[in-house]
Amino acid sequence: MFKGIIKLTWSGFFLFILLFYSVNGFSYEIEPLDKKLLSKEKSALNLVFCPLNYPDKEAFQKDTQGLIARLKRTKPFDELSVSFSIWQVNFTGAEAVQVFKPTQGFPPLKVRNDLLAYISSKLKSREYKFVIIDAKGSTSCAELSSIEKTSLIILGKARYKGKNRFAKGFLHELGHSLGLYDECVDCAQLSSGGYPNCAATKEEAQEWWGDLVSKDSRVNFISGCCGNKYYLRPTIASLMNDPDKAKDFGPVNERYLKKVLNPH
Repeated sequence: MFKGIIKLTWSGFFLFILLFYSVNGFSYEIEPLDKKLLSKEKSALNLVFCPLNYPDKEAFQKDTQGLIARLKRTKPFDELSVSFSIWQVNFTGAEAVQVFKPTQGFPPLKVRNDLLAYISSKLKSREYKFVIIDAKGSTSCAELSSIEKTSLIILGKARYKGKNRFAKGFLHELGHSLGLYDECVDCAQLSSGGYPNCAATKEEAQEWWGDLVSKDSRVNFISGCCGNKYYLRPTIASLMNDPDKAKDFGPVNERYLKKVLNPH
C-alpha cells in the first residue's frame, strides 16, 4: 500500500501536488496538533492523525490529545517523546467521503493517493504513520510495518468502552505499525510470526530474547502467539496480547522499540 508515488525533487513534487489540487478542487490542510510536540530535530516518528465521522474539530482534537498523553506515559515512548512530531489533517466531511473508500480486503479503507502525497510534501518525508480515527467505526487494524515505512492505522472508536481502552487500542495498533506481532493465543492464526516477539521455535526465542530470561522475571518462553499454540511469546501479558488488561508492551518489546526509534 502507498506505492507508486512519483519520484521528483521536493520542489517539483510540491508543484505537482499544487497542480493536482487546482484541477480537483481539494484543499487539504495539515498542521501541528501542538507545536510543543514537534521535534526540533529530525523526528524519530511522524504521527499524522485524521478524523472520520466526527461531529466537529474540537471533539477530534480532544480524542487525539488523549491518545498522545497516554503514549507519552508508556514505556519506552515516555523517554522518546521529544523525538515525535504530531500532526493533524483538516478537511470537511464532504471531502472525507471522497478521500476514504471502503474496501472488502485489508485494509478496510482506501486512502486517496493525492492526500498521502500532500502529507509527504508537507512533512518532507515519506516516513510517517497515518492514523485515521473513525468516531462511529468499530474496526481497528494496522499494517504490520516498520519505522522506515509509511503505513496506515485505523481506530474504530465505537469498539472501545472508555478512554483507557481506546488509548490502549491505539498503542496496540501502533505497535503493529512499528513491527510488533500479535501475541494472542485464542484467535485465528494471523501470520507465521517473526522477530522480535513471536518465535516459531525455541531456538529462535532463545536468540531473540533469551538473554533477558535470567534478568527479568516477566520474560520467559510462553506458549502461544499469533494464534498458534506452538509459537512462543516473551511475556504472559502485554499490549500486543491483551490490551485491556496489560499496562505496557513488556521488556522484550520495549527493548525493540527503543532500538528502532533511537538506533544511534
